Amino acid sequence: MDVTIKFLGSNDAVPDVDNDTVSFVINDRTLVDTGWCAVHNLRRNGIDPLEIDHLLFTHFHQDHYLSLPSLLFYWVMNRKNLEGLRILGPAEEVHQVVQRTVEFLQLERFFPALSKPVIIPIQAGDTYEYGDFKLSTCASKHNVPALCYKYTHKPSAKQVSFTGDTAWHPPIVEHVRGSALLIHEASMGTQEVPPDNPYAHSSAMDAVRVAEAAEVDKLCLVHGRTAYIEDSLNIARQLFSKEVIWPHAGQVVHV
Repeated sequence: MDVTIKFLGSNDAVPDVDNDTVSFVINDRTLVDTGWCAVHNLRRNGIDPLEIDHLLFTHFHQDHYLSLPSLLFYWVMNRKNLEGLRILGPAEEVHQVVQRTVEFLQLERFFPALSKPVIIPIQAGDTYEYGDFKLSTCASKHNVPALCYKYTHKPSAKQVSFTGDTAWHPPIVEHVRGSALLIHEASMGTQEVPPDNPYAHSSAMDAVRVAEAAEVDKLCLVHGRTAYIEDSLNIARQLFSKEVIWPHAGQVVHV
């Protein structure tokens, strides 16, 4: 059985016209971050937003949750109870972001009969299981609370890991070890950056260091400017012994 990842976007915080900031869907049901235009991106890629049952946030910088309001509004305008959507994210901030979104949409005023989404706060080190998948987590190294997730498809035992935004962070290596696919940010392109860089982001070389040490089967670079992609891929392919890609918006990756 394959695990499918549909990329809705792969750019950094301010995306190009034909892209979005990094966001993707696992097996058409689990959305990771929303980017700027989740509803439009999902529908354009043949995914009904009402069929998403889990929304995972890696962290709460604006580009990663910007279209949460439109996603919730799409649900309530279709008279679907939001309790069918489980929202997971860093425990320090997930309640605040979701509650402010609910208040911004004035859901209690205009849709009093519809329930609110289920909020599931996650601390680094927590696990979560639902249906045919299991999530495990560790901390990413960013300048707000941030999580690296490992998604295990229980029927096939295939694993997909994604770091969210992070600087080079050695504990991620053990957490993602043996993954069939590692989705790792490369915001800094081919720049040499120290682990304590003020942006708390990674280069393509940092992503390769994690992928090589963790012995993953395939590396997917994301969250960078379009102008960085070609050079980032070139250097990553020189350094990594296995396949490296930088997905375009709409690309489907099978694991």
